[in-house]
Amino acid sequence: MIIDDALPKFDLPVDFVTDDSITGDILNQYGRFPCHIKAGVFVLCTRGTVRATINLSEYTISRNDFVTVLPGSFIQIHEVSSDTRVCFAGFSSEFIARVSYVETFLDFLPMILNNPIMPLTEEIAQLYRNAFSLLIRAYALPNTLDNKEILKSIFTIFFQGVGELYKRCKPTTNEPIKREHELYRQFIQLLMANYTQEHEVSFYAKKCGVTPAHFSGAIRKASGHSPLAIITGIIVMNAKAQLKSTRLPVKEIAFSLGFNNLSFFNKYFRKHVQMTPQEYREC
Repeated sequence: MIIDDALPKFDLPVDFVTDDSITGDILNQYGRFPCHIKAGVFVLCTRGTVRATINLSEYTISRNDFVTVLPGSFIQIHEVSSDTRVCFAGFSSEFIARVSYVETFLDFLPMILNNPIMPLTEEIAQLYRNAFSLLIRAYALPNTLDNKEILKSIFTIFFQGVGELYKRCKPTTNEPIKREHELYRQFIQLLMANYTQEHEVSFYAKKCGVTPAHFSGAIRKASGHSPLAIITGIIVMNAKAQLKSTRLPVKEIAFSLGFNNLSFFNKYFRKHVQMTPQEYREC
């Protein structure tokens, strides 16, 4: 079995780790503040319930729910039942970059971003439990981590399996996806790639080929939130994660999030968190 520290807090020091004995006590380590997960993680809940926020949306995860955490996601655990148990497989950001997963699985990324939790039937969940058991045995064999082709195959199997799960959830009718939902998908993809530099709604509206007014109305209709609120949420979540998990000066954190003026960043953070970045770091 893998030691507790294997569960990715930010990234993985090795290409691949897996475990089937992650408990509620371990998951509670993630409840103090948002974690910016650079690794790609596949999780199957085998027992208990977990209430968590993934990329600004709150979910309740329960038995037989399969969770796909894409690289660059933010996670915060709010509540974990005492009997919780999960299986997971994690792949480092460096490894994922080498396999070019974005280009290979582009069709499913918006669906996963919009809904990272997939409930499985008991039969399918048992197949995944068996898969995790086989992975753990393979992980224990000598030289597994050194064989990049084996690791690439393991990753491909997982992501193709996820793709099949989401493919089954696509509408079977010929009714087209509503325009506002398509814009929301485009927005989320653009946001995750650009939010550290681009904070204006007009930038994302232009990228989507619509006016800011039309864009704002469509995003609010699709998500229930204004695009500005979504942009602000992901920036603040990143700032909180860096403040609590690193010793970087506040000025460097501000710069990493596209703020060239420290005073403005301090005011921005205080407006949305009701305390300064330094106060948040020390609380």
